[in-house]
Amino acid sequence: MSRHSKLMSSSHIASGSRGIGLIVLLSAALSLPAHASALGDFEAGYSALLHKNYDRAIALFTDAIASGDLRPANLALAYHYRGAEYLKTGRDDEAIADFDRALALNATLFTAYYDRGVAFKRKGDLTRAIADYSEAIRLHPNLNYFYLHRGAAYAANSQYEEAIADYKLALFYRPDSVPAFVALGDAHLAPGRNVEALADYRQAMRRHGDFLKLYPGVAAKLTALGATPEANKLVLRDTR
Repeated sequence: MSRHSKLMSSSHIASGSRGIGLIVLLSAALSLPAHASALGDFEAGYSALLHKNYDRAIALFTDAIASGDLRPANLALAYHYRGAEYLKTGRDDEAIADFDRALALNATLFTAYYDRGVAFKRKGDLTRAIADYSEAIRLHPNLNYFYLHRGAAYAANSQYEEAIADYKLALFYRPDSVPAFVALGDAHLAPGRNVEALADYRQAMRRHGDFLKLYPGVAAKLTALGATPEANKLVLRDTR
């Protein structure tokens, strides 16, 4: 296996953070950079990324980009990876600029759309966030967390029916997702669909014995919905 193949292997990809949407495919589309120094910086930057050394990863990807020796497919990835590191460190405007550059070079980078959506949502630009999440879903429709994040953007924009639909799709792709049941409960609760909200929260409780520790805010919602602490304990007991 070549050094570059090892770099992009599934074991390396799997150790990245799903939350910021690292590339999960595309290895077949890569071509080697023209010069070893650019390849070395690219690989070292990716290694730093995996080890959560964000500043070093940014510096190495910057060197690889500045070399002028990366071919377009690799240059797109370098911009995307650097953008992901900017996103992790709260530099949202720089992240968006890098995702723009990556997508200009390769419009099929679905995780770049997803990551840019995360940045737009953090900036409060819900319309652009929803548009980017939607494009990521169009390109790769079977990842549940894409629907979770678009649903959250819809909910933040008070589009509760759209949020509910997305959370149900998230559960279609991952039926035991506790975050999806909680989010669905919140989306039902906001417009006053209390019976459905209570059912959603209890579905989440049945799937995680420490649910109320993970989501302490839900306890008050359950009480407000008429679910007594004793009833909640019974639900949790039934899961053990």
